[in-house]
Amino acid sequence: MQSSALLLQEHRIRPSAQRLVVFDYLRSVKTHPSVDTIYQALQATNPNLSRTTVYNTLELLTKKGLILTLDFGEGFLRYDGNVEPHSHFQCEKCGAVIDIMETAEG
Repeated sequence: MQSSALLLQEHRIRPSAQRLVVFDYLRSVKTHPSVDTIYQALQATNPNLSRTTVYNTLELLTKKGLILTLDFGEGFLRYDGNVEPHSHFQCEKCGAVIDIMETAEG
């Protein structure tokens, strides 16, 4: 997998420490987290990281096509670090969101 810093540079984004920690986290999880989930997960090891920085970083990464923004009508957005073509399924019982990878039909 290509490094997060290199991906940011290729998309003309300055790879600041805050941007890298948010992008690395999102690329490492499969849970489709919200801004608050990402902020809470990173706060212990990055006490200077603000919720606003997380939000602004996610907006920038979405705009540049490095992540996906998902709206399941829950009143908040979720984010996906996997930009490969795929669909999503949300469990009505527990709310979990899972990836459904597209396959080539032969």
